[in-house]
Amino acid sequence: MAAEPLLEGSGLTKRYGGVVAVDDVSVRLEDGEVLGLVGPNGAGKTTLVDLITGSQPATAGRLALRGRPLTGSPARRGRQGLARTFQHPLLALDLTVRDNLLVGLAARRFHTVGAMVGQVLAGIARSERDEDHDAVEVLAAEMRLGDTSRLARDLTLGEQRLVEVGRAVAQDPLVMLLDEPFAGSDTSGVEGIVDALRTVQGRGHGVILVDHNVDLVASVVDRIVLLDQGRVRFDGDPEECLASPEMQAVYFGVQEAPDVA
Repeated sequence: MAAEPLLEGSGLTKRYGGVVAVDDVSVRLEDGEVLGLVGPNGAGKTTLVDLITGSQPATAGRLALRGRPLTGSPARRGRQGLARTFQHPLLALDLTVRDNLLVGLAARRFHTVGAMVGQVLAGIARSERDEDHDAVEVLAAEMRLGDTSRLARDLTLGEQRLVEVGRAVAQDPLVMLLDEPFAGSDTSGVEGIVDALRTVQGRGHGVILVDHNVDLVASVVDRIVLLDQGRVRFDGDPEECLASPEMQAVYFGVQEAPDVA
């Protein structure tokens, strides 16, 4: 009997009036797998991530995490084992890199972020949890984050993205979803993000990686799903995807030549 997938979605659909952003998509993620999600602007990539994480309600479809229904708000799905980053980093800009990473540890312990971040961080500070600070410094070093005393607002966009990825890693998620993490990153930032997804993968957990840099995605993932106009056009080996007629048609408008008798 086949093992239950880590994450499985079927019939996922999102409609906005007459516009179908995600159209009957099925997705599957195995333990320890890094899945690349690629496609042109407007393909439905971020919308699909939103449906998985609960940021938007699906019009139709089902999701399961380790065979159990994945439902409810983003906070509830976070408690079930999801963590994500966004196209525009969502950090506490007046906090240091260290404290933003501590939010990830706090979310894992207290199952809450957002409005309670201040209270959670205050609680950590009062308790002087040296082990948490040590863990954060180790994570920061692994991800090449540099001086963790810097304020998030003083970081470059690429550095902010890297901190947000680090915060997600600190939550120890079963599934980490990264939305355009490489945009604005230099070589060191790219390497830090790749190290982060390898950390999650090494724990036997899964990663869904969304990015426009198809060649970079193909070099770090185990499998690619190509989306176009809300539908899956290819699902399989990264190198085969890059060479496929579907990829050529979606990105370059190249249609397969008809057979001539």
